[in-house]
Amino acid sequence: MAENTNKKKVKAGDLLVFGNQYFLALGETLSFSEQYQHLTTTQAELVYKEFLSAPALKLFHWMVETYYTTYKSVVRLFFANDIEKLLEREAKLKKTVKNVLPSKTTLQYNFSLSPEGQTLIVFPDLWTMFNTNDEAFREHPAVVCLLSIQTQNQKDVHRWEIKKWIKSVIICTYAEIFQDFYNLKKIIFVDPHKRYYANQQDPRYKVGDVIEEMKKLYGAEVEIMWV
Repeated sequence: MAENTNKKKVKAGDLLVFGNQYFLALGETLSFSEQYQHLTTTQAELVYKEFLSAPALKLFHWMVETYYTTYKSVVRLFFANDIEKLLEREAKLKKTVKNVLPSKTTLQYNFSLSPEGQTLIVFPDLWTMFNTNDEAFREHPAVVCLLSIQTQNQKDVHRWEIKKWIKSVIICTYAEIFQDFYNLKKIIFVDPHKRYYANQQDPRYKVGDVIEEMKKLYGAEVEIMWV
């Protein structure tokens, strides 16, 4: 248990630090609370308000409860272990205004994007991703393409760009859907029948079920696209 020493009220989703250890405030209700019987009080300092937004934190709890797993297993889906590096990379992020896509007269893509908020486009594999849109679309300043082969630095920067709504369109495969979106309004789910959408490692989640929960939490529209 972490006590805040700087007298600021800690809320669920806030990030605290004690020595070289970081703590995420999960709120008053935990899934499988019987697993956490040993509590230790520490004098922790609040370092980041709303490190996880309310929808992202609710999805975090939902993943633990739905797939009968632990918070330790789920947390790696949302951000890397090196929190200090993640915070440093936010500080280095250039102050940039929100980017928007131009009309389809200048960029060719087959998607109906949200005109007001962020759009998440989920692909079953890289082959489908790269054959459904062109390079100019993927490299537009308003678009971020999330790949497992990217460095941790690139992943951290993209996380902040999505959280701060610098990027309006997010393209990814199933493993990268756990972002902290600023204003997610639409999810385009490409070829939902593909077997890749069933994660085989703990937590063993099904992408379609996660997207349905994200739809509820963010109030987003879900569109199924077949290619």
